Amino acid sequence: MSRLNLVDASHATLKPIKEKLGANLPPPVRVLANSPAAMSAFFALHGTLGQGQLTPRVREQIALAVGNAQGCRYCVSHHTQLGRKAGLSDLELDHARSGKAPDAKVEAALQFARQIAARRGAVTDTELAAVRAAGWSDGDVVEILAQVVATSFGNYLNHLAQTEIDIPPVDLVPAAVIDGIHA
Repeated sequence: MSRLNLVDASHATLKPIKEKLGANLPPPVRVLANSPAAMSAFFALHGTLGQGQLTPRVREQIALAVGNAQGCRYCVSHHTQLGRKAGLSDLELDHARSGKAPDAKVEAALQFARQIAARRGAVTDTELAAVRAAGWSDGDVVEILAQVVATSFGNYLNHLAQTEIDIPPVDLVPAAVIDGIHA
């Protein structure tokens, strides 16, 4: 049972979202509907990032790495489904939760995203240099940060609401330690 009100799916605020997502609105969306401004900000941020430089696959891998690092089982379960739709294999999905990827450039982005989340943005010069050395531009770095923020929004919402998982659950992988801090 959610700690925050689940707005009735027939509420007018949810009509445009229902048209996009279908009749079965996930509990986090119904929690977001308590604040039309917050709901609008959430969907605007995700929609804008969908038009950015990062591919859907990389965005989902970042969401899985950050969701797992922040301990959000709902988000990890949800982004596993979205990752499959983006073409990620089961192995890539599993690896992403740990901040790993078969592609070294993508793995650098996932590690950097986890470092941003763990350090609340205050990454070291060495960490920034590593993601750049892997081939990510400053524009990409800023977009990785934005993806971490967007993912954290959903993670924090689900933590606050204690959202019940209404989709096939995916287990979190044990937290890894990055430079002495849990990520």
